[in-house]
Amino acid sequence: MDIGPASSATPFRPQAGALDGLQNAQARTEAASAEIAAGNLDPAVVLDLTAARVDFAANAKSLQATQENSRRLLDMLA
Repeated sequence: MDIGPASSATPFRPQAGALDGLQNAQARTEAASAEIAAGNLDPAVVLDLTAARVDFAANAKSLQATQENSRRLLDMLA
């Protein structure tokens, strides 16, 4: 699954920061998974895989919150 490109976060694109974080976590997960598949069971690699999973979940929650806030703002303006 590829998240796709995202630009830097700006006041007009608050979701971009969360998307950047998701992309970073995805890249770290893929790199660590390749290392583990190659037989490298170094604790640092396993720890990075676990940390990337937590980072991905946190950024997904952040994205969800920004989308919910945008929806609420649009509801208030409607």
